[in-house]
Amino acid sequence: MNSCIFLISARNNLLKECLTKLDSNYNKNHNYPVIIFYHGDRYDNKNFRESIREINPNTEYRFHSIIPQIPDHIEEKDLFWNLPNNYARNFRGRLGYLHANYFWNNFMNFPEMNQFDYLMRIDDDSWFKEPIEIDFFDELDKQKGYFGTGFTWNHFGPNHLDTREQLFNWIKYYVEKYDVDIRNQQLRKSLDGPQDNSEFHTLKWNCGNLNVYNRKMFETDTWKQYLAEFNELAGGYRYRWGDCEVIGLYAYMYLDNPLIDFRLRDQGLYSPQLPNTNCVIT
Repeated sequence: MNSCIFLISARNNLLKECLTKLDSNYNKNHNYPVIIFYHGDRYDNKNFRESIREINPNTEYRFHSIIPQIPDHIEEKDLFWNLPNNYARNFRGRLGYLHANYFWNNFMNFPEMNQFDYLMRIDDDSWFKEPIEIDFFDELDKQKGYFGTGFTWNHFGPNHLDTREQLFNWIKYYVEKYDVDIRNQQLRKSLDGPQDNSEFHTLKWNCGNLNVYNRKMFETDTWKQYLAEFNELAGGYRYRWGDCEVIGLYAYMYLDNPLIDFRLRDQGLYSPQLPNTNCVIT
């Protein structure tokens, strides 16, 4: 199966532990290539790269540097931290995260990914806690899905609302502009309700830090149209909309089987964060 595991990393203090646990609890049985994207020169050090490759000599670890830039059609004043909410104000200076946000929603268009038919996205603090017996890509096919996730969640609070500002309105605009026949009943019902209603915010969201994709999902005209609208708005830079919401809402709009839940957290096999994980300011 022509598949890979990929991530964008800014935390070299976590990366080796993450990939070691990924290998021992999952990938040693498959040896899927692991593609590590990073900004600038963070992982240019040859000795560090070799220390990663020593995790498993049978697995190919590829490093790819990205030179990020703010889209030409927006300015610094348009960035997320200028929004009038506490979360945004406290986010000031985390431009690297906004660049990563762009990557998480556009990874399928990076040339380094073109050769792969199946893609698994993790974070550099993803914690593979115990052995996982299934092959995620096989399981995706067995369940006739294009999109799978390690676990789902649907709670929301002030921080979630602060990082979804204007998302409801944008989705409603998009649906009306393209006359989308929404597949998911809850999403369809929510868009008929008041702005930012609980039906919209309590959809089952993918975990983001362990997602599995069949590339066919991204080769459709509807995905290309949707992503072009998102990038034209620069929703990741203006509002910090992440792939949980952006890719998740696409699936709920267009797919009859929108999300395969592997339920790894319920089984004690996976956690979204390694112990002692801290954010990095980049």
